[in-house]
Amino acid sequence: MANIEMVIDGIRISLMNNQRVVILKEKEGARYLPIWIGPAEADAIAVKIEGVPLTRPLTHDFTCAAISTLGGSLQSAVIDKLEGDTFYAKVILHANKEQKEIDCRPSDAIAMAVRGAVPIFVDEEVLKKASIVLPEAESIGQRADKGHLDIFSKAAQDVLAASEAEASRLHHDYVSTGHLLMALAKKNNTASNIMKSAGANLGRIEKDLTAFLKKEHAVEGGGDGLTPAVKEAIRISIDEAKKLGSDEVLPEHVLLGLIRASDGIAANQLKSSGITPEIVYAELVRLRR
Repeated sequence: MANIEMVIDGIRISLMNNQRVVILKEKEGARYLPIWIGPAEADAIAVKIEGVPLTRPLTHDFTCAAISTLGGSLQSAVIDKLEGDTFYAKVILHANKEQKEIDCRPSDAIAMAVRGAVPIFVDEEVLKKASIVLPEAESIGQRADKGHLDIFSKAAQDVLAASEAEASRLHHDYVSTGHLLMALAKKNNTASNIMKSAGANLGRIEKDLTAFLKKEHAVEGGGDGLTPAVKEAIRISIDEAKKLGSDEVLPEHVLLGLIRASDGIAANQLKSSGITPEIVYAELVRLRR
């Protein structure tokens, strides 16, 4: 069976049980593969992806260095089997003019792959059993424009409705991520509690966004209805909910969508307030203890 090349889409903290999950995405396709891993293994992958400097090498750094010192080279990581709920993997090495396969956990294989800058593959049969396919961004935007918000929780729908009220208050015909963030900050929900716990001044956020939106008349392209950045934020919030096994989109998923929406003014405001995806995940874990 063919091996399919994957890329790391991200590492999440499950809102259901606080476990870590690494999410692989098909490089040339639309399938995602979530794999549960331990906190230490998640950190080992994350520090390399994010370029976090370390004073001493971690176990995976040592292993890769040992392979290189002994004249070998890492070729790839392969997740090749799924039995029950357990994934199996191996790393492919080239040593002594031969290709060698070493059995290991998927988390270790991925941690070594990111250090060796080598491809990650998943067996097609594993993808058929365990992968998920998320909705296309455009179809989600169309659903939101038409008011088909059944995937959103009551609290999240209230936030979306409030964002329209914010736009109307400022005499805008469009809804930007700024309007959505102001609505989110004014509601008493997990997302606003996270922002406050992380040290954000919600009153300052509202004041800054109001001033900006009053001054700029075509934020995020303006127009009518949802801006492209809001549609992207909605798509991301749905992705976050689905990847973490939630049956509906909650306000905290909307917050994550706003942070990750690349062209949104909300993302800039949240960044300046010190709110990052990692902080949101950490606060969610703390709040659920």
